[in-house]
Amino acid sequence: METRSSATKGVGGRLCVIGGTMPTRRGLRYAGGMSLLITAFGAFDCGWNCSERLLDALEDEREALAALWGGPVAFVRFAVDTEAVAGRLRAALAAHRPTHLLLMGQAAGRAGLLFERIARNDRDLRAPDACGRCGALGPVDPAGPETRVATWPDLAGAVARLASEGLPVALSDDAGRHLCNQTLYLALGVEGLNAVFLHLPLLPEQAAEGLPAAQGGRPTLPLDDMRRAVRALLLHSRRSAAASAAES
Repeated sequence: METRSSATKGVGGRLCVIGGTMPTRRGLRYAGGMSLLITAFGAFDCGWNCSERLLDALEDEREALAALWGGPVAFVRFAVDTEAVAGRLRAALAAHRPTHLLLMGQAAGRAGLLFERIARNDRDLRAPDACGRCGALGPVDPAGPETRVATWPDLAGAVARLASEGLPVALSDDAGRHLCNQTLYLALGVEGLNAVFLHLPLLPEQAAEGLPAAQGGRPTLPLDDMRRAVRALLLHSRRSAAASAAES
């Protein structure tokens, strides 16, 4: 039986995870300015994951996104494995040292794009992860606070920007209790990291294929709209950061 990964507060303000230590703010800082890591999840709920499909599309335009962002952009995929994700997140942060982290995941039944503001210290998997684990699995971090708040700058302004472009988008205070919430909670324990989670509705292709997650006529959103949303987020955040720097 696999040993459960857990996190506890360690010395020096670090978030310590069994098997390693989350990087501190200094370790995350990119010498050239802002750097971005975008993540997605793999297969889930007996079918492919829309967040991974979006990540593939974004990776195909890596250079254009880097120019839009004004710094390096990296991409990482996580398996839907509640016991392994903490270590994989830690490794990704250590490898890429981002100043900003955009986590993405699938939320079947959601009608639009949702930026999650709150992560909760709880794991309750209604749908099994890739290893078959489900049900109430306890806290993400036994020593952590009940909730953590997203640290991505000017999130409300970003949502307003996306909405002005005709995209269905909103802020959300309920990231669920699955791995989406778990990874956001872990990321928000890293000092100095600007992080947020973007929940994605299903793609029309998932509904057309009759995947289990798409049963019951759940809402969908085209891939091009999802790509447009990420580009708009990056551009708004870059401009917002520049404006803040000019004022300071």
